[in-house]
Amino acid sequence: MAFMSYDPWAGITSRNGVPGDELVAGLQKSIRRADYEIAVDIAYEMYITSEQFEDKLWRRLTIIACEDIGFGNPYAIMVINKLDEARKLFPYTDGDRPLFFMFAIRYLCAQPKERSTDCLKNLVIKKFEQGYVPTVPDYAYDVHTAQGRAKGRDIIHFLDEASKVVPLMEGYDDTYRLKLKEVIKNELENNIQPKEGSFVYTRD
Repeated sequence: MAFMSYDPWAGITSRNGVPGDELVAGLQKSIRRADYEIAVDIAYEMYITSEQFEDKLWRRLTIIACEDIGFGNPYAIMVINKLDEARKLFPYTDGDRPLFFMFAIRYLCAQPKERSTDCLKNLVIKKFEQGYVPTVPDYAYDVHTAQGRAKGRDIIHFLDEASKVVPLMEGYDDTYRLKLKEVIKNELENNIQPKEGSFVYTRD
């Protein structure tokens, strides 16, 4: 697992003399174990230390929503982001402002948790550190790439192969793809060109 060579929060202490990096670690670990009262106490110490440490608190809560909640509740990050926005409506010295991080912590503690994305992130980091270079799969070479066009893959190939999605939504209606395919086949077979003056799209 990759680690920072220098943690700037290790060099500061809180209002009551607790090392900053220990507070950050304690916040996340207590949320992982749903110890919300411990997490709230730690967060409050971060809050009363400075506005900068409060910002760090919210950045960590945002990370936790992805790192520790993940697919347990994919919408958790949206809740945290909205609470982060809401707290900014109140000045730092407003007694209601701490409500937002306290609610955010209780919310995160209550969510089912899974850490697969963080494990995947660190696995990918390790692979690349050791010289891994990704291989583009053959199905990616379609009409949108030079190599795909060199292989003779056209828009029909795109509609039949390169545009496949997995898993396909249950009950998906394929009508429009099939209609589009027939229109394009007719264009290709009869060399039909866009009508003069029609709007033309460009590609990046």
